[in-house]
Amino acid sequence: MAAEFGVQMAAQLHFTDMVLESDCLTLIQKLHNPARQQDELGVLGRSIRRLLEETGRGEWKHICREANEAAHVMAHAYTGWNERVVWVDRPPNFLLDQLLQVNVTTSLD
Repeated sequence: MAAEFGVQMAAQLHFTDMVLESDCLTLIQKLHNPARQQDELGVLGRSIRRLLEETGRGEWKHICREANEAAHVMAHAYTGWNERVVWVDRPPNFLLDQLLQVNVTTSLD
């Protein structure tokens, strides 16, 4: 899952303070409740929580889908790809408008 890959990548880059934001409420609930849940999201949640705790300070937050529009745009842009794509210094051009819109909206709030 993208959330786990993102946390793994951040750990490899030696980030120590991480915030995982997701519009998947069930995943965030499982991160808050470390009980042994055997379903797929429970196992994924334990893995992500362990990674966040091992790297230093990690937290997780639920955000509404509208606040996660950039991730939605990226997911649709790369549907069907069989490889992972990572941007480190600059986001892809197709995403700039969405990111600027989020920044403008946030600044106006």
